[in-house]
Amino acid sequence: QTSASVNIRERIDFSCALFDAAGRLVANAPHIPVHLGSMGESVLALLRDLQRGALEPLAPGDAVVSNNPFNGGTHLPDLTVISPVFGGDQLVAFVASRGHHADVGGITPGSMPPHSTTIEQEGLLLDNVPLVRHGSLLEADWRERLSAGAFPVRNPDQLMADLQAQVAANHLGVERLLQLMESQGVDPVC
Repeated sequence: QTSASVNIRERIDFSCALFDAAGRLVANAPHIPVHLGSMGESVLALLRDLQRGALEPLAPGDAVVSNNPFNGGTHLPDLTVISPVFGGDQLVAFVASRGHHADVGGITPGSMPPHSTTIEQEGLLLDNVPLVRHGSLLEADWRERLSAGAFPVRNPDQLMADLQAQVAANHLGVERLLQLMESQGVDPVC
Protein backbone atom coordinates (compact mmCIF):
# COMPACT_ATOMS: atom_id res chain seq x y z
CA GLN A 1 0.00 0.00 0.00
CA THR A 2 1.11 3.54 -0.69
CA SER A 3 1.34 6.27 1.91
CA ALA A 4 -1.56 7.94 0.13
CA SER A 5 -3.91 5.14 1.21
CA VAL A 6 -2.87 4.60 4.83
CA ASN A 7 -2.49 8.05 6.40
CA ILE A 8 -5.66 8.10 8.52
CA ARG A 9 -5.67 4.35 9.17
CA GLU A 10 -2.13 4.35 10.57
CA ARG A 11 -2.72 7.32 12.86
CA ILE A 12 -6.17 6.11 13.94
CA ASP A 13 -7.37 9.71 14.10
CA PHE A 14 -10.91 9.26 12.80
CA SER A 15 -14.46 8.78 14.06
CA CYS A 16 -17.70 7.44 12.61
CA ALA A 17 -21.25 8.17 13.72
CA LEU A 18 -24.90 7.80 12.82
CA PHE A 19 -27.37 10.69 13.11
CA ASP A 20 -31.13 10.83 12.70
CA ALA A 21 -32.80 13.03 10.09
CA ALA A 22 -32.84 15.94 12.56
CA GLY A 23 -29.07 15.71 13.09
CA ARG A 24 -29.20 14.10 16.54
CA LEU A 25 -26.49 11.57 17.42
CA VAL A 26 -27.85 8.01 17.45
CA ALA A 27 -24.70 5.89 17.64
CA ASN A 28 -20.97 6.28 17.35
CA ALA A 29 -17.81 4.25 17.26
CA PRO A 30 -15.67 4.81 20.37
CA HIS A 31 -12.84 6.69 18.72
CA ILE A 32 -11.97 10.35 19.26
CA PRO A 33 -14.33 12.16 21.70
CA VAL A 34 -13.49 15.65 20.39
CA HIS A 35 -14.74 14.57 16.95
CA LEU A 36 -17.96 13.16 18.29
CA GLY A 37 -18.75 16.13 20.49
CA SER A 38 -18.93 18.48 17.54
CA MET A 39 -19.72 16.27 14.55
CA GLY A 40 -23.45 16.69 15.15
CA GLU A 41 -23.03 20.44 14.71
CA SER A 42 -21.61 19.76 11.25
CA VAL A 43 -24.71 17.72 10.39
CA LEU A 44 -26.95 20.50 11.75
CA ALA A 45 -25.07 23.06 9.62
CA LEU A 46 -25.72 20.87 6.57
CA LEU A 47 -29.42 20.70 7.44
CA ARG A 48 -29.56 24.50 7.81
CA ASP A 49 -27.91 24.95 4.40
CA LEU A 50 -30.40 22.54 2.85
CA GLN A 51 -33.38 24.27 4.48
CA ARG A 52 -32.34 27.72 3.25
CA GLY A 53 -31.64 26.41 -0.27
CA ALA A 54 -27.89 27.01 -0.17
CA LEU A 55 -27.31 23.46 -1.46
CA GLU A 56 -29.01 21.24 -3.98
CA PRO A 57 -31.26 18.71 -2.27
CA LEU A 58 -29.42 15.55 -1.27
CA ALA A 59 -29.95 12.28 -3.09
CA PRO A 60 -28.97 8.67 -2.47
CA GLY A 61 -25.25 8.18 -3.08
CA ASP A 62 -24.32 11.78 -2.18
CA ALA A 63 -21.59 12.89 0.21
CA VAL A 64 -20.56 16.37 1.30
CA VAL A 65 -17.43 17.55 3.12
CA SER A 66 -17.14 20.13 5.86
CA ASN A 67 -14.41 21.31 8.21
CA ASN A 68 -15.63 24.81 9.00
CA PRO A 69 -14.84 25.45 12.68
CA PHE A 70 -17.73 27.92 12.76
CA ASN A 71 -20.15 25.14 11.75
CA GLY A 72 -19.14 22.17 13.87
CA GLY A 73 -15.59 21.58 12.68
CA THR A 74 -12.70 21.26 15.11
CA HIS A 75 -9.67 22.41 13.13
CA LEU A 76 -9.20 22.47 9.38
CA PRO A 77 -7.33 19.13 9.05
CA ASP A 78 -10.38 17.31 10.49
CA LEU A 79 -12.58 16.77 7.43
CA THR A 80 -16.10 15.47 7.98
CA VAL A 81 -17.77 13.48 5.19
CA ILE A 82 -21.55 13.35 5.59
CA SER A 83 -23.77 10.96 3.62
CA PRO A 84 -27.58 10.95 3.64
CA VAL A 85 -29.63 7.80 4.16
CA PHE A 86 -33.01 7.51 2.47
CA GLY A 87 -35.95 5.26 3.28
CA GLY A 88 -37.74 5.36 -0.06
CA ASP A 89 -37.86 9.05 -1.02
CA GLN A 90 -37.56 10.29 2.57
CA LEU A 91 -34.33 11.38 4.22
CA VAL A 92 -34.20 9.31 7.42
CA ALA A 93 -30.62 9.54 8.70
CA PHE A 94 -27.03 10.58 8.10
CA VAL A 95 -23.83 8.61 8.30
CA ALA A 96 -20.74 10.71 8.98
CA SER A 97 -17.02 10.15 9.36
CA ARG A 98 -14.40 12.62 10.49
CA GLY A 99 -10.71 12.09 9.88
CA HIS A 100 -7.59 14.10 10.55
CA HIS A 101 -5.80 14.67 7.24
CA ALA A 102 -2.04 15.11 7.00
CA ASP A 103 -2.26 18.34 5.04
CA VAL A 104 -5.06 20.61 3.83
CA GLY A 105 -2.83 23.39 2.51
CA GLY A 106 -2.03 26.57 4.38
CA ILE A 107 1.19 28.44 4.95
CA THR A 108 2.91 25.52 6.71
CA PRO A 109 2.71 21.73 6.38
CA GLY A 110 0.33 20.24 8.90
CA SER A 111 -2.14 23.08 8.37
CA MET A 112 -1.95 24.60 11.86
CA PRO A 113 0.49 27.51 11.71
CA PRO A 114 0.71 29.39 15.03
CA HIS A 115 1.48 32.66 13.25
CA SER A 116 -1.47 32.70 10.82
CA THR A 117 -3.60 35.82 10.78
CA THR A 118 -6.47 34.51 8.60
CA ILE A 119 -8.22 31.17 8.41
CA GLU A 120 -7.18 30.86 4.75
CA GLN A 121 -3.57 30.68 5.92
CA GLU A 122 -4.50 27.59 7.95
CA GLY A 123 -5.65 25.69 4.86
CA LEU A 124 -8.64 24.61 2.87
CA LEU A 125 -11.93 25.77 4.39
CA LEU A 126 -14.89 23.62 3.36
CA ASP A 127 -18.52 24.20 4.20
CA ASN A 128 -20.77 21.41 2.94
CA VAL A 129 -18.98 21.01 -0.38
CA PRO A 130 -20.31 18.13 -2.51
CA LEU A 131 -17.73 15.35 -2.95
CA VAL A 132 -20.01 12.66 -4.39
CA ARG A 133 -23.24 13.24 -6.33
CA HIS A 134 -25.54 10.30 -7.11
CA GLY A 135 -22.67 7.90 -6.43
CA SER A 136 -20.11 9.66 -8.67
CA LEU A 137 -16.95 11.15 -7.20
CA LEU A 138 -16.51 14.78 -8.29
CA GLU A 139 -12.77 14.23 -8.65
CA ALA A 140 -12.01 16.88 -11.30
CA ASP A 141 -13.77 19.58 -9.25
CA TRP A 142 -11.93 18.49 -6.12
CA ARG A 143 -8.51 18.35 -7.75
CA GLU A 144 -9.08 21.91 -8.98
CA ARG A 145 -10.17 22.98 -5.49
CA LEU A 146 -7.13 21.37 -3.86
CA SER A 147 -4.71 23.18 -6.16
CA ALA A 148 -6.44 26.59 -6.03
CA GLY A 149 -5.64 29.60 -3.92
CA ALA A 150 -2.49 31.04 -2.45
CA PHE A 151 -1.88 28.04 -0.14
CA PRO A 152 -2.83 24.85 -2.03
CA VAL A 153 -2.77 21.31 -0.67
CA ARG A 154 0.74 19.84 -0.93
CA ASN A 155 -0.24 16.21 -1.56
CA PRO A 156 -3.63 16.14 -3.31
CA ASP A 157 -3.30 12.42 -4.13
CA GLN A 158 -3.08 11.54 -0.44
CA LEU A 159 -5.97 13.81 0.48
CA MET A 160 -8.17 12.39 -2.29
CA ALA A 161 -7.31 8.81 -1.27
CA ASP A 162 -8.20 9.52 2.35
CA LEU A 163 -11.45 11.24 1.37
CA GLN A 164 -12.37 8.23 -0.76
CA ALA A 165 -11.69 6.00 2.24
CA GLN A 166 -14.12 8.11 4.28
CA VAL A 167 -16.70 7.83 1.50
CA ALA A 168 -16.23 4.04 1.54
CA ALA A 169 -16.72 3.96 5.32
CA ASN A 170 -19.89 6.01 4.97
CA HIS A 171 -21.10 3.81 2.12
CA LEU A 172 -20.74 0.73 4.31
CA GLY A 173 -22.65 2.47 7.10
CA VAL A 174 -25.45 3.46 4.72
CA GLU A 175 -25.57 -0.05 3.27
CA ARG A 176 -25.84 -1.68 6.70
CA LEU A 177 -28.49 0.78 7.85
CA LEU A 178 -30.53 0.09 4.70
CA GLN A 179 -30.26 -3.66 5.37
CA LEU A 180 -31.50 -3.10 8.92
CA MET A 181 -34.41 -0.98 7.67
CA GLU A 182 -35.28 -3.66 5.12
CA SER A 183 -35.40 -6.40 7.77
CA GLN A 184 -37.02 -4.37 10.58
CA GLY A 185 -38.87 -1.57 8.78
CA VAL A 186 -38.05 2.11 8.47
CA ASP A 187 -40.11 3.34 11.45
CA PRO A 188 -38.60 1.08 14.13
CA VAL A 189 -35.07 1.84 12.91
CA CYS A 190 -35.36 5.57 12.30
